Amino acid sequence: MSCLRVQEISQIFTGWMKVTRQLGRTTVQTIFLECGSVRLVPFSPSDINLVKNLHSDPFGNRCTEFSTDCTIADATDFVRSAMQNQADLGFAKWKAIAADGRFLGWAGFTPISETSEISLNYCLPNEVLEKDESLANRLCTGLVGWFFENTYFSHLVAVIRTDNCAVREVIQDTGFYHRESKVIEGMQADVFQMFSPSMQSYLMTA
Repeated sequence: MSCLRVQEISQIFTGWMKVTRQLGRTTVQTIFLECGSVRLVPFSPSDINLVKNLHSDPFGNRCTEFSTDCTIADATDFVRSAMQNQADLGFAKWKAIAADGRFLGWAGFTPISETSEISLNYCLPNEVLEKDESLANRLCTGLVGWFFENTYFSHLVAVIRTDNCAVREVIQDTGFYHRESKVIEGMQADVFQMFSPSMQSYLMTA
């Protein structure tokens, strides 16, 4: 099953506004991407402990630049940064939730300040991936499509910690190619890249 992406001609950055009724009140939730029963929605301050727990184990720690276990301060900065990027850019790292609202991890985009590029990344616990082995691939494929449909960037990168073999494999399966290995924001990383469809067409005819 492929992911559903939001398309809106009149706006560059849009989400799908899903209306749910809870306890007699109408609440509005922005869903940026939907892969089967998994949805990507914005982070909020109430998610700080969820992020801390996700990134405190060795697997989750490899999804970030943290050299040690994630602290409350680290998790707070993570959520604050995601919310600020969403407000400033119209995209960010988004919270992945199940149909019943359970927190599954995150996936989305991060601006790389030292290269002025946008990186695609995700972090999903092993127990989530064991239940749905293709979820990471579907999310990354859906995110790539969303990004190039809703922005004017010529390319997208994926900055992956060198010891995160699982994410590297998914990124390469999605169509990214290895560009270089370097230290980015204090993290030893492999940088993968993918050109937008329009840039690919241009390069083929140049």
